[in-house]
Amino acid sequence: MRGIAVEELTIGMCLSKDIYNDLGNIILAQGTEITSKHLEYFNKHAIFYVYIDEEVEEIPAMRLTTNEKFRDLNTNYAVVLDRFKKTYFQIQNKDFKFDAAVLEEDMRPLVDTLLSDNDVLGSMRLLSFKENYNFTHAVNVSMLGAMLGKWLGLDRSMIYSIALAGLLHDIGKIQVPQDLLFKTGKLTDVEMEKVRAHARLGYDLLKENTSIPRDVLAAVLFHHERNDGSGYPSGLRDEQIPYLARIIGVVDVFDALTSDRIYKASVSSFRAFNILKDESFKGLDPTISDVFMSNIASFFINNKVRLSDGRIGEVVYVNKFALNRPLVKVDETFIDLSSDYSLEIEEVITY
Repeated sequence: MRGIAVEELTIGMCLSKDIYNDLGNIILAQGTEITSKHLEYFNKHAIFYVYIDEEVEEIPAMRLTTNEKFRDLNTNYAVVLDRFKKTYFQIQNKDFKFDAAVLEEDMRPLVDTLLSDNDVLGSMRLLSFKENYNFTHAVNVSMLGAMLGKWLGLDRSMIYSIALAGLLHDIGKIQVPQDLLFKTGKLTDVEMEKVRAHARLGYDLLKENTSIPRDVLAAVLFHHERNDGSGYPSGLRDEQIPYLARIIGVVDVFDALTSDRIYKASVSSFRAFNILKDESFKGLDPTISDVFMSNIASFFINNKVRLSDGRIGEVVYVNKFALNRPLVKVDETFIDLSSDYSLEIEEVITY
């Protein structure tokens, strides 16, 4: 690790020490990758010197303008979405001999564009697609999984495998009655078992396709397993659950929570943090969940948010011990949500 002046920082560098404010609160946590928002924050709050890791980043960061990012993301997303839909209908028509390498080849430009900027939620807000949830969820989980792979320090080959697993993880829902997938009321026990069967059904649909890597197949089969043994289809625990399946499990829950569906509205990212936190205690891999939430939370600094009492404020810093309850500035008042539980964040304002 070495000290560096803020004016010498470049996007993509990684903090090697926590940054504190005058009150001893952590503003940014060790491990945070520097973005343009962080540079603006340092200048605004007279932070002149930070510590960074000396290791060279395996995945180099690139500077993209908003217009370039919008163009590249939407173009590459459209390609992946189209390819996945073709694959989906191919499998639905009992043709299981598609080449997964072609699917991955179409997916790589989207992943590469995404990895050039850690603000995955900001990137996803730039997308302008209205499509069937089954299709967009697959691509979104692919994107979120790829970024989480980067945050976990995995190599590019493994990140591509995660992205492919994300695309295919729910393919078994092809064989689940569609009225159950979109039912607005509570499912009966029998109906729930039919929906839960999608993990094994997906594996069975794909297992004879030799172009699909074994670890990707394992992620399709086991992405609903949980560390406490409460998951399905096999009730695996902890390290019994394949690593890629644990990664997909985290981002699958997050995207499902933050996406609008016919039978439920989306929740804010901060509400999703609450649920992810609870799920981590129950069965999601806590280490993977923490890496995911810590990195996403850092991008909410300087964002405007709407509180539960209707007031609009700005996120000032995120406490790594309470990622879902940051310090918010409303006018000239600072509200520490980690100690004031009478309020919470309803939504992040993106306009």
